[in-house]
Amino acid sequence: MRSESGSVLAAILSVVIPGLGQLYKGYFLWAVFWFVTVTGLYALFGWFVLILIPLLMHIICIVQAYVLPRKTE
Repeated sequence: MRSESGSVLAAILSVVIPGLGQLYKGYFLWAVFWFVTVTGLYALFGWFVLILIPLLMHIICIVQAYVLPRKTE
């Protein structure tokens, strides 16, 4: 139960800021990748008809934050 609540929180964090859920779970490089990729795509395509491209990447980021296991030291 606890790991699922952590996954839900990670997904919610990634909805707010792309990559924040990955950072919460301990995946720093994935967090940087998703933040740069998704925010860059929103900056490039966010005001065009191509808004579906960054939205799709954001959804993939959220799903990955949900399914990744929490990193242990």
